[in-house]
Amino acid sequence: MKVLMLGWEYPPHIAGGLGVACEGLTKALAQLGVEITFVVPKLMGDENAPHMNLRDACGKKYKRRRQKRIKTFEIPVALAPYLTEESFDDLVGELDLPETRRLLNKNFFPKFTRSELDKFLASLTLAKRAQILLGAGYNAQVYEQVALFADLVFEIAKEEEFDIVHAHDWMTFPAGIAVAQAAGVPLITHVHSLEYDRSGPGINPRIDAIEKAGTGFATAICAVSEHTRQVVQKQHCLPLSKIFTVHNGNLSKKVTKFHKDKAKWTGPVVLFLGRVTLQKGPATFLYAAQKVIAYLPDTIFVMAGTGDLLPSMKQLAKDLGISSNLIFPGFVKGRALEEILSIANLYVMPSISEPFGLSALEAVDFETPALISKQSGVGEVLNHALKFDYWKIQTLADYIINGLLHPEMCQDMIDGAKLELKKLTWQAAAKKVLKIYQHVCGVQHA
Repeated sequence: MKVLMLGWEYPPHIAGGLGVACEGLTKALAQLGVEITFVVPKLMGDENAPHMNLRDACGKKYKRRRQKRIKTFEIPVALAPYLTEESFDDLVGELDLPETRRLLNKNFFPKFTRSELDKFLASLTLAKRAQILLGAGYNAQVYEQVALFADLVFEIAKEEEFDIVHAHDWMTFPAGIAVAQAAGVPLITHVHSLEYDRSGPGINPRIDAIEKAGTGFATAICAVSEHTRQVVQKQHCLPLSKIFTVHNGNLSKKVTKFHKDKAKWTGPVVLFLGRVTLQKGPATFLYAAQKVIAYLPDTIFVMAGTGDLLPSMKQLAKDLGISSNLIFPGFVKGRALEEILSIANLYVMPSISEPFGLSALEAVDFETPALISKQSGVGEVLNHALKFDYWKIQTLADYIINGLLHPEMCQDMIDGAKLELKKLTWQAAAKKVLKIYQHVCGVQHA
């Protein structure tokens, strides 16, 4: 079976859990014999993907590296998994016009005449020209970048053979619809989160409409949790029969004591790891921290991540008088992520609405007990964790205090959670997805 899969990132260059999930799922599907053409906006050149066949799709010249069952295409578009209309400009810097013209003419629009190119560039701000030099695309609005992605994927699809289109999250949905409709093949849309989860009452109607179109047109929908399945059904008025729960797996890592021995903080460490946005409940984390610090004043609270609420969270820490106990390291990955997960005594996920929550599994993998909100999808598969309603700040504070004072309780949690982790594999997720593929294609399966 051949699948055209649309995504936004691939490790080690990730903005969140979507790239990690795509890595785990594609590897496991390849082991089951599925041939995958994976389309991404930008490859950085150092992706650790021995199972992949990388293809550069800038212009008409393609670079190929033949490997196993997966081909990955690069599309020159300025998009990222958690890019918003407001954060679009944050990607760019100041670059000169001649260099932008040279690269744009060479890589993206070889059919432009000089006058046409100059006219086009004159319509762009300096910041938007930077997008071109970064190999990221050419337009000012994220929605226009989504449309550009759809156009370029449509052209690539003409050269490929595939039985199914599998699109991850809203920015790939227009491309998925266009290609599936033209090719006459089923579309699978994979919902890792909805605008409803990310924004709550401040929902962006334009993004919501794209999600509605993508899930409505889809032959079948993969939801990362039962929680997400119910939200998709309710938000977009769809029959539950076309929505399938496929829990994320876990890419287990070898835990080392090296980082614990080299810990630079003397007090106990409580970790928040994720985008600092309304959805993730960062304010709940800080209000609970204030209560814990009053009882255990040596406790260090780490808020690792970036997002639109980061400045206000730093100010809130000052207002609560707990700045000296707070550390804001920004976005962490790779070795820095391993270090911070290793030295943390507790991991806290206070999300208001969390479709899944892969970082909770990562924490458990590093033998860090997890405290998660009941509004998190990962709680469906992780029973050995302390769970709380995100608005119950005192309950969270009590859990943190008890976790820090009773290491034997934490060890029991880890022992049980590690057993659960063994069952939560990407191989199991891939088998579910393969059955969905076979179902929509009318193929009999065992």
